[in-house]
Amino acid sequence: MRNKLKEIRALNAFAKKQSVGMQRKLMLYWVSMILVVFAAVILLLSVAGAFSRNDEQLHEVLELHLKNTQDNLVNHLDRLTAQSLHLSKELSREVEGALVQEGISLQQVNDDPQRLLKLQEIMYPLINATLQTANCNGAYAILNATANTALAVADHSRSGIHLRYSNLSASSPVTPTVVYFRGIPDIARQKDLELHNRWNLEFDTDQIPGSRELMDAPLERPAERYFWSHRIDLKDTWESAMLLCVPIVGSDGTVYGICGVEISALYFQLSYPTVEGQFGSAVTVLAPVQDSRLLLSEGLVGSVNGTYLDGQEALRIHQGRYYHEYDTGTDRYIGLHQTIPLSKGEAEDTAWAVAILVPQDSYAAYTADVQKTWVIAALVLLLVLLALSFFLARRFVRPITDSLKRFQQEELPEQGLSSGISEVDELAEFLNARARNQRLEQGELPPNIAELFDQFIARKDLLTEAERNILRYYMDGHEIAEIPDLAFISMSTVRKHNRSIYGKLGVASRDELMLYIDLLRRCGRLQELF
Repeated sequence: MRNKLKEIRALNAFAKKQSVGMQRKLMLYWVSMILVVFAAVILLLSVAGAFSRNDEQLHEVLELHLKNTQDNLVNHLDRLTAQSLHLSKELSREVEGALVQEGISLQQVNDDPQRLLKLQEIMYPLINATLQTANCNGAYAILNATANTALAVADHSRSGIHLRYSNLSASSPVTPTVVYFRGIPDIARQKDLELHNRWNLEFDTDQIPGSRELMDAPLERPAERYFWSHRIDLKDTWESAMLLCVPIVGSDGTVYGICGVEISALYFQLSYPTVEGQFGSAVTVLAPVQDSRLLLSEGLVGSVNGTYLDGQEALRIHQGRYYHEYDTGTDRYIGLHQTIPLSKGEAEDTAWAVAILVPQDSYAAYTADVQKTWVIAALVLLLVLLALSFFLARRFVRPITDSLKRFQQEELPEQGLSSGISEVDELAEFLNARARNQRLEQGELPPNIAELFDQFIARKDLLTEAERNILRYYMDGHEIAEIPDLAFISMSTVRKHNRSIYGKLGVASRDELMLYIDLLRRCGRLQELF
């Protein structure tokens, strides 16, 4: 083990001593810079909320959807309330007129099927007109009277009429069939109506919590007090519905009964279908809110296509920044809700709310796809940047490496190197100058200079013996004034020979002649003049 560690340390020390190529160093520099910039961009996007934008978008979508749904639903319920109040007013006038005409009170109608039939015949056109004009699936009226007070259920059995649509469906919403759900069957025969397969003669008011208290309390006008019931199971059927309960108030404040409209769970599902969006299927809910729970089992739920809701859950509400979470214990939904007023004059412990719910797994799948897109885009960007860094590194280093190869192969042009990098070109000029100096020291001359010297030396053959002697004196370093004494001639003769020498050797003056002599001496070619 110790030997292995020694070997690793030795390899590490050897690697540190090795030089790293310029291109590799530059590549590492570019990659480091790109990674720093990339990390900074990711950090800025994260701080700016680019990666949490999904929650903001979901909040905006849910908020807009909730507002539109709330407006539609509140308007829907307000219209039903107004129509039910109008129905109450008309029923009050007709029932009170019939009682006054016979000089009896409503209590005297108990145990009198004929009088109850007459009252229901008066009530039927008003109830049927409400059903035909209101956006609901049922209309009803209950009188505070019964056909048989001797029955055991007489205290919660009340006479009245309940008309409903029986064949509601999304495929044929225009042609529903009216069926006779509650009431004296004689009216169904008179109006050629089909009895509901779960028809009963009278209402069981125990199935409508709060209806007995509403009928027993005297009121001045119906608008003082009314309410929507929690969702109730219609007796002996598989259906459930919410009933709007409005009192039928006489002129003396006597409450003759209650009336209103029905919204069944099926009708609500058809009226408020799921809305498919990028975040999943959005479900509309109208339900009570109590103790931070949304009680779906007591309210109405729109179409639940694409979700696991069955309309019987109690959802625990967890408040959030952008949306709320609604937990069933096994499934989880996200959305928003807003409370709305439904009742008037009712002291209830619960409030009603409109909610928009989306399955959390649908939103999680969407965010996963978005995150995957971000990751792919980031990886593509990183790869592009790395490729760009490699390209730039090669483009920057290639002129340098090519120049170095030329230096190594001694292929530098005489006119200088043009690599596009000033430092490299300056280095080439320096090396060229140095090489030229070395060649001059070694007697080497550039081709054009060598040719000029060759021509100069060749013209020496044109000189006479006397002119050669004077040239030799100059080559030995003598001045022109010394020549007459050395050559035993006059100064004028020296000047005459000088002019001849200049002309034959192709120089303009003695200074130019001496320059040639000096250069030939430095190049080691001076002896060629002898």
